[in-house]
Order: sequence, then structure tokens, then C-alpha cells
Amino acid sequence: MANTLPYAPRLFTPAHPDLANGAGAPAQLANERYVEALARVVYVWGHPLVNAVGRTSTWELMKGHGPGMAMGLFPGSPKNHMGYVDDYLPPAQRKVVTPNNDTIYGACFADLGEEPVVIQTPDDVPAGHYWTIQIVDAFTTVIRQLGSTAGTPGGKILMVAPDWKGEKPEGFLEVLRSPTNVAVIMARSFASHTPEGKAEARRVLSQMGVVPLSKDKLGRLPFDCEASARNKVYPPGLTAEMLAADPDILRNRPVHGTTFWDDLEKALDLNPVVGPDDAAMAKQARVLIALRKSDPRWGALLDRTVLAADTELFESARYEQVGTDAGNGWQKQENAGHWDVDWLGRAQAAAIYIFVNQFEEAVYLIRGADADGALLQGRYTYAMTFPKGALPPVDGPRGGFWSLTMYDRDYFMLPDSPNGRTNIGTVNLNANELRFAADGSLTLTISSEEPADAEAKANWLPAPREQFALLVRAYVPTKPLLDGSYKLPDVKRVAARAGVEPIVAQPVNTVPA
Repeated sequence: MANTLPYAPRLFTPAHPDLANGAGAPAQLANERYVEALARVVYVWGHPLVNAVGRTSTWELMKGHGPGMAMGLFPGSPKNHMGYVDDYLPPAQRKVVTPNNDTIYGACFADLGEEPVVIQTPDDVPAGHYWTIQIVDAFTTVIRQLGSTAGTPGGKILMVAPDWKGEKPEGFLEVLRSPTNVAVIMARSFASHTPEGKAEARRVLSQMGVVPLSKDKLGRLPFDCEASARNKVYPPGLTAEMLAADPDILRNRPVHGTTFWDDLEKALDLNPVVGPDDAAMAKQARVLIALRKSDPRWGALLDRTVLAADTELFESARYEQVGTDAGNGWQKQENAGHWDVDWLGRAQAAAIYIFVNQFEEAVYLIRGADADGALLQGRYTYAMTFPKGALPPVDGPRGGFWSLTMYDRDYFMLPDSPNGRTNIGTVNLNANELRFAADGSLTLTISSEEPADAEAKANWLPAPREQFALLVRAYVPTKPLLDGSYKLPDVKRVAARAGVEPIVAQPVNTVPA
């Protein structure tokens, strides 16, 4: 039976494993070690693929219901359509890690192997309003970032599978070929705190959308994010009341070591063609999938190896560990969205902030430790001081904005923030909510306890009582953010060492405060 296997899996069994006096054992052990090492790499490589494809489960949930809000919480839609929310994602949800609370979302999971899709971009956007349509392949690598940053015009783009054959239809801006059949199309529209600001965000978002090519019509297509948000769809046996009482019902790691190989096989079957950076590993993955089926002993080894690799990835994918030094205790993934063959970085991003924008669109700076290298804990008070003129340098005329977001140890927002804030930044500055010191500096206070001082209270970002993590998003970053010459201020525990001044950012003269 073994001889019916493809050539590659048969290579892993020595020609004479049963030589007398255990002489075949070294070759067996060497082959097993090789398979184990390869399996670890394949897991890290394949994690984002399994993660992204697993989210297409909303296809079945939303089938027959149209675009809406899956579980009443996040954008969901049938295959090759876009669903929307019409406000920030609710902070109490425990399904999607690290969402932002600066934009409202639309999302489409496309199966281009079934049919091309039409992506519509907005044609009536106020000057300075931020919007983007981020398009990623099944491995979460950014294919294209449309939007205000790129100066994308209003119109339609045809997105096709890697093996699609055809010509650009009349009236389309371009044909965009995906490296994989599955693609994810994420729309974002900036929403300030005011009713007018959110209305503007909805109006722009409702000009963006996705439909299958067979449903395209001449001219602009109508979309309605508010109608989509009213269409809340729940799986059988789950209700809004049940979720409100116990949000943790939806906690479910998107990738599981116990089912990884079966999930990977399904994901590869759905994406038989992959991009050049992933092609060689896709072949290796298929070899191991075949090897696992060939013999229970190989199956046990591969299953055990992936369980260990799964545990190790999630332990390494922590805000206090991911990324490289970006100054003053902050870290960043310098190649975000453009992963090339950085499989570990891509997998870590999929675990903690999947579908991250490309770094030219948004710089993400993260941390889980304070200035002294201790884990951030909400039972302490921390300060983060920006000198006059040293707020994150983003391109305001092109819609740039920044925010500092609070996440708990599991990277969810505070469900019941005492002052309603889950983040702090441009939206608060626009609403004139923050207080600057007499010298023009801005000090943010981070703690679980409400500050007594009026200025600290105005600039307070509430934290959970226990461990937490911080993420700064700088959308439409300028050169100092991109080249690393701008440094965020450190996060110092206020009472850690008396008399020590907090480390602060260096002023950037190109962007006014």
C-alpha cells in the first residue's frame, strides 16, 4: 500500500529500517527529526491561511440572509458580497481581537474561484476624510490598498482568480488578479465622535461595496451600511440576549492544533494556486498531509508536533514580544502587510491583529511592558507625555489620524470603560476633549483608577485592573513615522521611581499639533 503514495512521502521511510542490531534506527530517527522540523515550519507558514479561510464560515451563516451583522456584532455576508457595521464595533464583543475604534467597517470574504467580484470605490468623499479598501490574499498579505492615502478615484475594479482568463470590461478602472482564490476585502471609513462625523463616515462607507460580477449593473451600485447593520443574523440556538449575558460564548481560537492538518488541507483545496512566495511551502504542506494519512505513526508524530507549534506560536505572539525595537519601549513589525517570506511575523500578526494594513497605510506600534521592562498592570498608574508639537506626525490633509487603544491581556477592549473610552487620540482632539499643559505638552494618564486631578481625568485612558497591552495606530503616516526618526514617548509608571522624568517624544516640525 505504501507504494501507492506519491514519491515525496515515501522518501521519509528508510529503505532498510529493520537492519539487524538496530542499525536502521539512526536513519529512522533522522527522518523523523526532519519531518518534525518541517512540520513546525509548515504550521507557522500555514497558520494565517487556516485562520483567514476559517473566517469564511460566515458564508453559510449569512446565506439567504444577505449582507448584515454576523452574531449581531461584526460585518458578515454571503460569499462575494460585503457586509457592514454602521458604528464602532461593540467593546463587549469577545470574537474579534484588536479592532479599532476609529473607523467603521465593511468586510467581504471572496471566493474568486467561483466568480470574479466587482469592488466599488467611493466617488463623493469630503476633502480630508479618511477611507480605505484593503485587499489581502488568503495568507493575509496585502495585494492592494485603495483609498484616500493612495488617491484612488471613484469607480469599479474587477478582482479575479489567479487563473482567470478574460479582458477588462468596459467602464472598469482595472483588473486586479489575486494570488489565491480566497481574498479578503476590508473597507474602513473614519468616524469621529460627533453625530455629524459618524453620519459622514456612514455616507462614505455606503459608497463602497462588493458584488459578484454576475450581479453588476451599469453605473454606480447602491449599498447601505445602515440597512446592513440592522440585519443581525445569529446561528441556531444563539440569541442576542445570550450574547449580552455571556460574551465569552464566542471566544474561539481561529486555529487549533488538534484540527490543523485537516483545516490546512481544506484551505489548500480551496486555494490550489498560491503566490510565488508561498508556492514552495504549499508543496511541502501537501507532502506532509499525504504522509500523515499514510501511516498512523506518522500521523501521531505530525499531530503532536503541531500541538507544540500551536502552543509556542500563541505564546510568542504577545504584545510584549512581537516586533522589533521602535524606540522608548515600543515595537513594530516593519514589514506589516508585505510579508514576503517572513512566515513567523505573518503568523504572529494573524494571531494578534489579523488583516493588518500595509505599513505605508498605517504604522502600528505596540507594547506590553513599561519603561522599566515590567508588564503593564492596571493596578498601577502610567503617564505618556507628548511635548508641544510632538504628537504622531500623520498627514491630516489626506485624512491621517492616530489613536492609542487599550486592550486587555487577551486583546479585547474594555467592555465597560468608566468614561466610555477604549482609545484616545485624534477623535478626542477633534472633539476638544483633551487638556494640554501650559507649555503645550499633552500627558495621557493610563490606569484602572480614575485620576483625582482634573487634567489627568480629562486625559485618562482607563485600563483593566490586571495586565493590559497598548497599540498606537498612525494612519497615513508621514516620513518621520515611516523611517523611524519619530519616537513615541515612553510609558512610565508614575510612582516607579520618584524624581525621574518621563521619556518623551522629540518634536516634529513638519506637522502642527
